[in-house]
Amino acid sequence: MREKHFLKKAAVLFLIFIFFSSSILPVLGVKYSSKNNKDNYPILIGQEFVLPPPQFIDIPLEESIMRRMSMRNFTEDPVTDEELSTILWSAYGKRDDGRYTVAKINGSHSVVIYVLLEDVYKYNPENHSLVFYKEGDYRDIVGWQYHAPVQLGLCWNTDIASANYASAECGAVGQNIYFAANSIGLGTVITAELEPAIEPVGLPDNEKGMGVMPLGHPVIDYNFVYRPIYISLLPRIKFSDMAFTTALEERIEISSWENDSISRDDLSHLIWASYGYSYYIDKSKSNVVKRHHTLPSAHGYYPFRIYTVTKYGISRYFYGLFNIDFIGLPIVSFILRTAFGDKRSEIAEATESFVGDAPICIIPVLSIEKTIEWDDLSNESVRWIWYYEAGAAAHNVLLQATSRGLTGNIVTIKDKDAVCAILKLEREKFDPMFVIPVG
Repeated sequence: MREKHFLKKAAVLFLIFIFFSSSILPVLGVKYSSKNNKDNYPILIGQEFVLPPPQFIDIPLEESIMRRMSMRNFTEDPVTDEELSTILWSAYGKRDDGRYTVAKINGSHSVVIYVLLEDVYKYNPENHSLVFYKEGDYRDIVGWQYHAPVQLGLCWNTDIASANYASAECGAVGQNIYFAANSIGLGTVITAELEPAIEPVGLPDNEKGMGVMPLGHPVIDYNFVYRPIYISLLPRIKFSDMAFTTALEERIEISSWENDSISRDDLSHLIWASYGYSYYIDKSKSNVVKRHHTLPSAHGYYPFRIYTVTKYGISRYFYGLFNIDFIGLPIVSFILRTAFGDKRSEIAEATESFVGDAPICIIPVLSIEKTIEWDDLSNESVRWIWYYEAGAAAHNVLLQATSRGLTGNIVTIKDKDAVCAILKLEREKFDPMFVIPVG
């Protein structure tokens, strides 16, 4: 009897040991992939691997925006745990105050990030961890366009958001990945196709893929030269004292403002962040583009117009001579008044009532005719591509507002016909996507 009792206790203790081994070992630094697991213990679906604390990125926000560029060729050097942790927290991490590093779009967060290493994981922002999803190396299947040690799949939960608004949130996430990667010596690029390449992983029924971002060490080092050849009546962009990570930590969304006007310096910085050209010339020879925009654009179309609405009237922002700068031309930027008078209350009627109190409203408007240059991306079925770009622009504005001591919001448009009428645009040719009130 005693022997049987002892065997039963031993069996129970053994099971408890196995349970705690599988639960605790990942937290203690065991490799993420079962292929690299020297102890050969099984990795279970849903098992979490806690990431190390993310690195604080102290580069000034404006410099991180100016250094944004797409990298497509990567070395075989692995991305370290700390580097991956920093990228993922910057992309979509949860802050100490419970907010995410990106703003809600239409009142919700819906993004899901898949992390493809030697196996497939999901990023869990709640615990800042990787959750094992599926065995198998899908990196060169999902990321077939560009080989990299890490492939990040940007997806969304279809129970929470529509394709357009989810893609806009992915645009904000993608910007953070660009900024953080560049700042710590990594590179990335946003890639998408129809259907997005993440689909072969096998997503749950309530998730859809938006795009893939390869992540790794660039084959060619970054090489920027600060050359703000500047021809403009707008104030120059200046680097603030706010670090990139601090901007992510302090950005908030509000719906009320104390003043009804904004300085010309603030206006210049906000609209530049939304769609302007960098003050850096790219000398790396890794890209045919020499002066980069503050955000990427599908096929390099850059089909958006940026409008501002203040108590003085409506203006359109012109960011440069050409959509893409291949030779490092001088920056020729200005704003052109298109209408006089305070139209903010009319914009508020088409969106939300609080918008009428904002000192400035920034509106990214898609020029549909500019989406058909060599590949027709004008159809409503692929409008999510351009919502990605609009979301990236809106996110840049909110980060820049934070560094200027301002706050803002991203507001969806209920009546696009009305907004087009206010801006004096033909609805068939233009699609206003968001209103970004700031003050």
